[in-house]
Amino acid sequence: MNLKYRILIVLGLVLASVYALFPRDVTQRVKGPDGFVYDTVKRVPLKRGLDLQGGMHLALEVDETKARVPDKAEALDRALTVVRTRIDQFGVSEPLVQRSGDDRIIVELPGIDDPQRAQEVVQKSAFLQFKITDETQALEKALPRLDAAVKNRVAARGAAPSAARDTGRATTGVTDLLTTDTSLVRADTAAADSAAADTTIAAGGGFSRLIQQGQIPGEYYVAMTDVPTLESYLSMPAVKAAIPPGKELLFGIDSAQIGNLSYRPIYVVDQRAIITGEYLTDAKPNTSPTEGTIVEFQFNNEGGRRFRNETSKHIQDYMAIVLDDRVMGRPPVIQSAIGTRGQITMGGRDLQAASDLALVLRAGSLPTPLKIVEIRNVGPSLGQDSIDQGTRAAIVAIAFLVLMIVLYYKFSGMLAIAGLMMYVLFTLGMLAGFDAVLTLPGLAGFVLSLGVAVDANVLIFERIREEIDRGKTIRTAIDEGFSNAMTAIVDSNVTAALTAAVLYQFGTGPVRGFAVTLLAGIIASMISSIFVVRTFFMIWLSRQKNAPQTLSI
Repeated sequence: MNLKYRILIVLGLVLASVYALFPRDVTQRVKGPDGFVYDTVKRVPLKRGLDLQGGMHLALEVDETKARVPDKAEALDRALTVVRTRIDQFGVSEPLVQRSGDDRIIVELPGIDDPQRAQEVVQKSAFLQFKITDETQALEKALPRLDAAVKNRVAARGAAPSAARDTGRATTGVTDLLTTDTSLVRADTAAADSAAADTTIAAGGGFSRLIQQGQIPGEYYVAMTDVPTLESYLSMPAVKAAIPPGKELLFGIDSAQIGNLSYRPIYVVDQRAIITGEYLTDAKPNTSPTEGTIVEFQFNNEGGRRFRNETSKHIQDYMAIVLDDRVMGRPPVIQSAIGTRGQITMGGRDLQAASDLALVLRAGSLPTPLKIVEIRNVGPSLGQDSIDQGTRAAIVAIAFLVLMIVLYYKFSGMLAIAGLMMYVLFTLGMLAGFDAVLTLPGLAGFVLSLGVAVDANVLIFERIREEIDRGKTIRTAIDEGFSNAMTAIVDSNVTAALTAAVLYQFGTGPVRGFAVTLLAGIIASMISSIFVVRTFFMIWLSRQKNAPQTLSI
């Protein structure tokens, strides 16, 4: 290859590596307040793993508060697969997701930027259902029974009804009582809390006072301050029994502003779902000029057939899209039979929320609810002293290596050191370009590949020395030295690359970090030793007026 093109290629590789390592602002899509989609974040070029920079530690267990899980071990194995898939799509590099004992899943996320979002993604059940809203006014017919159930509960506990409310809303003190985190209350205050709850129910008045008819069949509105009170009603066994058979009440995720008050919708829907998310094959976020942020989903062929058959029976009916017992946006009307594709309206939420919803839908629903039993932010697991000592050891080792090469190979050794500098730049640039995370095992792979690069230069220089000893000219010796050493270099590097690929395929966590860095180092070492160092030799030869007679090697 012409020397000019070689120099251009080397300069291009250097610029590409520097660009990958240079911190810069990256534009991401979110829905802004003015309707445009934009967001600018700072890109970190080379992230560090949990052992070097710390991160977030989560411990998850099966939640049996609502229902007993018969085969906890199988449920935990399935949940482990779903959680691992979600974390992989979440974008955290080098996460650790593993089972601990018989009842716990451990999740470690290095350098996490948004812990709250990570918790929600990991813990969300993501059980998707499509249900038809009620058009028979079944709730209005059952209101007398519901009001009687509330009244009987108050009378049975002996709670004195409070004065009627002027606005039909619960007082601020009542709301505070109902929204208290009861998991932190001592057992000896349970009786007092129960009495307070009964007083709250009495203060709330009848069931019918808290709801008002919406604009579509099965839709009702509840004042935001009354939502805790209504939730307390719906948790009462007598109220559950009074709800019309085959129907259920589900809150929506969005809210509506009517006058100076905020309201939350609640929908009466069929208990039977026309289809569930088990047939879902893909989901992705998007934006619509008319509906704002949405999530587009797709069913498989069987799901498409079922969805088409069911929706064809409910033309002009309203269909609620239910995720984890919450109605996503306002139920759309079914204009015609729907096949394999559809969309979920996010109700004014931003694109990040749509991305997270699409993520958990793609990963699948959890087979059983999970609860977070331990959460903490952790520092570097090695300790700063150990990291500093490792850094000093690496610097001393590299300095010793540079000194030995220069002393033994002299001028050729200096060219090799220049090539090794390119190797370091190319390796780090490659890791940054692929958003890899630098961990302690990754540093070990980096040092190992550095030795591979030095070994390639040693093979080349020894072959050049042999050709000079046979009486060949310097130019010929350099050409044949690189050509004759090529086979041995390629064989050793391909073997190491295959080993790294196997480690990456079947390893997890730190093993993958080692494999990624080793593979990037092997590729960079071949480029630096075979191409870059030879280009340096060609530049040196081109600057000689006459054919060089000696070469310090």
